[in-house]
Amino acid sequence: MLPLLRSEVFRLRRRWITWILLLSVVVLAFVLYFIIYASVQAQIQALQNGTLSTTNGAPQTEAQLREELQTLRPAQVMSFGLGVVSGFGSVLLIVFTASVFGNEFNWGTLRVILALGAGRERFLAAKYAVLVLYATVLTIVGALAALAGSEIVSSIASLDSTVPSDFITQLVLTIARTVFTFLPYIALAAFIAVWSKSGGAGIAIGLVVYFAEGIVMSLLVAFNKDYVTVANFGLSRNVSAIARLSGSSSGTGPAASTLPDPSQAGQAALVLLGYTVLFVALAMWRFRARDVTSS
Repeated sequence: MLPLLRSEVFRLRRRWITWILLLSVVVLAFVLYFIIYASVQAQIQALQNGTLSTTNGAPQTEAQLREELQTLRPAQVMSFGLGVVSGFGSVLLIVFTASVFGNEFNWGTLRVILALGAGRERFLAAKYAVLVLYATVLTIVGALAALAGSEIVSSIASLDSTVPSDFITQLVLTIARTVFTFLPYIALAAFIAVWSKSGGAGIAIGLVVYFAEGIVMSLLVAFNKDYVTVANFGLSRNVSAIARLSGSSSGTGPAASTLPDPSQAGQAALVLLGYTVLFVALAMWRFRARDVTSS
């Protein structure tokens, strides 16, 4: 198992996409703070000068705009910054996971690796382990970038930059919860890539499920509240339940109108864990039965 893990880590470090995706989450988490600050500050300035446009309805009051600025404080990183990392990170990890699994078929390396004596279960287990490690690194890097952006913006905007005494503990817990919500999407993308023998199919179908599932569940609940039981077993709704423990509304945006209460986090965790186990089991079963002589 250790040689397989070392091999996966080595290849992980050598892939350009590994570093590109890390850079993407850093840039987004860091720059978004400045974009929001510049936008809100411009509205406040326009409001004070009496030049704020009202073509899109009644403008926000200055008090409301300044309240929005408070979400950029370091103390709000768990709810805002990591909420951004969670939503964007899910997309990146679907792309990355499908690429990691699909490329083994596309490059023809799978047959060589298995011929060297690597068991199929151990081969997949090593890939899953490295992907969870990468998801953890991605989340930590994104959280640090968000925290840095928050500190700088707070200094520029003269916002309160103090944090509660248990800030580090809460940040670590939020990072752990965020990584946990990534697991079913990693397992889903891997499952599709293994069954289709294609990274492209894993990316396309994984992203369609990620975005469309939240929309469908929201529409079901909007049309008939009785469908809330069905929505309770959807991925996006349960990811939102976990995310809201930190005050975040991350997850697929369209599901925001049907967000569950944070008290349902225990049930949500079981549902997400169930999806993860199911997708991994199906991928393992298919991979064990698949003929790889042509790969």
